[in-house]
Amino acid sequence: MNKKRFSKIIAPLLLLPLAFAAAGCSADRKQACDGGKPVSDPQEAVRVLLEAAETTDHDKACSAIMGKLDEEVMNTQLAALKNDMDSAAVTPSNFTMVEFERGGPAHFYHVYADQPDKSVDLTLMEVGKGSRIVFGDNY
Repeated sequence: MNKKRFSKIIAPLLLLPLAFAAAGCSADRKQACDGGKPVSDPQEAVRVLLEAAETTDHDKACSAIMGKLDEEVMNTQLAALKNDMDSAAVTPSNFTMVEFERGGPAHFYHVYADQPDKSVDLTLMEVGKGSRIVFGDNY
């Protein structure tokens, strides 16, 4: 397993305590980047983040992710996601999501277009009655 993929799997596990803190209704809004409700459909959350990466739209990204990011980190992570999307030929309108692992409130997904072996890996956390994408270091 390559180092980048390994860190994408391990990093979210380190965030599990954060997710458990977000279990309450008011806590889940505090953990959200935009302070809003969680996204009810995981596929919609991914679509929104992919759109945000295409346009470098911070507000759109914030509506689907956990945690506030400063502008520089947000730009870096959206650019990294866009680069990986381009490599895997993934767009907001052509993606398929396959859950490959689950750990408590964390759901790990391969997001791909035509070739499952060329995927963008994302972690979604159950928050309240929906979910948010873990996004930050190594997106």
